[in-house]
Amino acid sequence: MPLAGELIRYDHAALTDWCAAAFEAAGIDADAARVSAAVLVRTNLRGIDTHGVLRVPGYIDKIRSGEVNARPTPTCEVQDGVVRYDGDGGIGQAVMTTAIQAAIDVARDRQVTTCLVRRSGHLAAIGMFALPAAEAGLVAVLCQETPPLMAPLGSKRPAIGNNPIAFACPVEGRAPLVFDMATSVVARGSVLDAAREGHDLPPGWAIDDSGQPAQDPAAALAGSMLPVGGHKGVGLAMMVQVLAGSLTGSVAAESARKHAATSSAGNVSAFLLLINPDAAAGRTAFDGHIRSWLDYYLDASGPDGRYPGARAAAVEAERTRTGIPLTPAGVSELVSLGARLNVPFDLLSIT
Repeated sequence: MPLAGELIRYDHAALTDWCAAAFEAAGIDADAARVSAAVLVRTNLRGIDTHGVLRVPGYIDKIRSGEVNARPTPTCEVQDGVVRYDGDGGIGQAVMTTAIQAAIDVARDRQVTTCLVRRSGHLAAIGMFALPAAEAGLVAVLCQETPPLMAPLGSKRPAIGNNPIAFACPVEGRAPLVFDMATSVVARGSVLDAAREGHDLPPGWAIDDSGQPAQDPAAALAGSMLPVGGHKGVGLAMMVQVLAGSLTGSVAAESARKHAATSSAGNVSAFLLLINPDAAAGRTAFDGHIRSWLDYYLDASGPDGRYPGARAAAVEAERTRTGIPLTPAGVSELVSLGARLNVPFDLLSIT
């Protein structure tokens, strides 16, 4: 038995199988269940543990409440280089994986492709969807609105989503560059983790429902996340609100009034921009320019310098060999979920 606080490692393939089975038991069809499980497990593989398999219980709660549609009928239209994808409220990992692939297929023959995604479930780490575009040789800019979760200090209720932004691009001979950030000081998943593990929050992450600083995770979850950089974070969130909300005719605000605003919400929307370097700049010139400025950056950063995406790629390679680490509290949640679904979480740990 692991000691209290000791991480427990699981094989990524076995964890994917279990997550897919759990989603199927909740009513999701087999293909969407498998895709969603694979995205969440790869999120853990890349070291983003706040947004990986420990989101499964929350997503299944949303499926069972009806906020996420277990059996959606998505639609996709393409006109003048704009892909319009309606996920019909389906689980976000499956919706966005399909939407991204549709946009990549269009982008192969164009300089610039825009994809507007509406009525999707929560996407978790949105960089996980910019990544496959970069792996296909494209530059990607992606943002997703959330229901209101964030507000400036002193606010007595959430004012706007902590709308995340990601971008990615290929780097010849190296791991893709992938950057992903919430417009709040930290992603709300870090607060959920602190609540699960029984830890207080550092100062400056959140406020309670009276607008005062909160270090108790429960008070923070009842209040609001603080924006990164003060007014700068609010401005970035508003940019995302325009691109991912207003351009799509999003229903996230209405969803927030109907359901408790959580980071596992359904019916949110996203904006994706893909640029094909072959058509826009020429692959040789693009690769050379990336290599030039990135080499300069790494040299200036010293022997420990790295760029966004490099560490995640190294962690993915290591965890593929050694397993995905979960805390005992996290495992306990999966065990409890498995019991409710009659899908026992009885995976063998890696020692």
